[in-house]
Amino acid sequence: MSRRKPSGDFWKVIVHLMIGVIFLSGTACVFRICQVYVERNLAFPTRPPKVTLVDRPAWMSDFLADQIMKTAEPIGLHSAYDRQLLIDTASALRSNPWIRQVNQVRRVYDQGPADTLELDCDYRAPVALVPWDDYYCLVDGQGIRLPEQYSADELPKIIFGPDGKVNVRIVQGAVDAPPEEGRRWIGDDLAAGLELARLLAGKDFAEQIRLIDVTNYGGRVNSSEAQIVLVTQFNTQIRWGRPPSAQDGFVEVPASTKLDALEAIFTQTGRVDANQPWIDVRFDRVTCPATNAPTADASK
Repeated sequence: MSRRKPSGDFWKVIVHLMIGVIFLSGTACVFRICQVYVERNLAFPTRPPKVTLVDRPAWMSDFLADQIMKTAEPIGLHSAYDRQLLIDTASALRSNPWIRQVNQVRRVYDQGPADTLELDCDYRAPVALVPWDDYYCLVDGQGIRLPEQYSADELPKIIFGPDGKVNVRIVQGAVDAPPEEGRRWIGDDLAAGLELARLLAGKDFAEQIRLIDVTNYGGRVNSSEAQIVLVTQFNTQIRWGRPPSAQDGFVEVPASTKLDALEAIFTQTGRVDANQPWIDVRFDRVTCPATNAPTADASK
């Protein structure tokens, strides 16, 4: 019995298969060449990426920004596809007391592929300086102790921003010792001072207020005197009284009324202290040593 010779269709199939194999092999070779090029020239840069901050807050100094960016600087070279680098950077940032929350860490294109490491974070803004022993500690609005501490002669450059306005105020009289950096500073007296510092922030008349004294918090020194006293740049006093959120509102006028009185006094006299050694804003009528000095009626 004679064998049948392969038909023309069969050879066509074989030829097509061979062409397909050659095409696929060529495609694989081209892909590999491109992959090696990307890994050597693009995905694996010749130097570490530079670090930048997204939406850097206005209060942040160049020195502090550099400190935060150094926290995130990669050691050695990393592929553009190195996801572990992003994870490690985010972890390092979370351990920095200045960082309240890490939103995103990503590699972006600036002058070249993945040559920039971009940090998107929420920061703890300093609100007050709290004296302890011979130095002053920075804290944020929630009482978290920040890394920096200063001597008395360094205070002017910290209290005032580049525009000459007050950045932070001193909260004096806290009795509990400071915690480690990044921890909350306990104490109702400090919390009351910080609450008032937040309340004064951004108000024109408060530019003349430098210090919040909580020494007599809760009337622990003298129950008949103001629990909180504000000290001005003129070294005069504003007898504020109870913490802004105190529940016994029937004892003193509300915090909003006190603020209105201070604003009225500042508008009338150009000074938040009415140009007096002290003023008392705790009650319906503001009092001061000179009975004929301009004061505001807190009940209006």
